[in-house]
Amino acid sequence: MSEPNGLLVNGCTNCHSRYLPRPGRCPRCGSDRVSPLRIPARATVLAATELSVAPAGFATPHRLALLEASDGVRILAVARGPLPALGSVVNVMRDADVYLVVDEGTPVASPKPP
Repeated sequence: MSEPNGLLVNGCTNCHSRYLPRPGRCPRCGSDRVSPLRIPARATVLAATELSVAPAGFATPHRLALLEASDGVRILAVARGPLPALGSVVNVMRDADVYLVVDEGTPVASPKPP
């Protein structure tokens, strides 16, 4: 669930790009010289939005934040509490296939359905 020692990303030893884990070759240069790395689980908020119609399996309102972690790794994360302020630095964690904005290492509480 949580990654207390940072976030797991892929790093290309050919072009030195960093990106979220995915199968296959480096999306930037096509090299197969890719290895897992850990980066700090802190990221800066680049954008945030609230959707009034959520995808299946998610509560409404559905809040998303575009984050930038170290080495330029960008992450689309779910914010289960209030939208984080643009430019703020937040903690982020991975829960299965979903990245979450967290507050001091604890996920922000989900809004209760009416």
